[in-house]
Amino acid sequence: MDPRLLCRAMVSTIEETESLPEEVPQGLKFLFEEWLEEILNETEKILQKEPELSNKELARRLGVPLEGVAYLRHRLQSKNF
Repeated sequence: MDPRLLCRAMVSTIEETESLPEEVPQGLKFLFEEWLEEILNETEKILQKEPELSNKELARRLGVPLEGVAYLRHRLQSKNF
């Protein structure tokens, strides 16, 4: 399975928490955290240029589900974006 697809699925299902479930292997947690930082940076860049961008369009550009965009926006807001 493509790790990016797995990470996307994790973003769409993870609750608003900083920790991943215990059953997720440590190596996969690292991969997810690394990918999440990259996609958060990309999200921030996009929204700096286009702050009124819809969640649907942002999801399309990032290749994540709508639920993932909601999570990413929440994370950016908590970082005072």
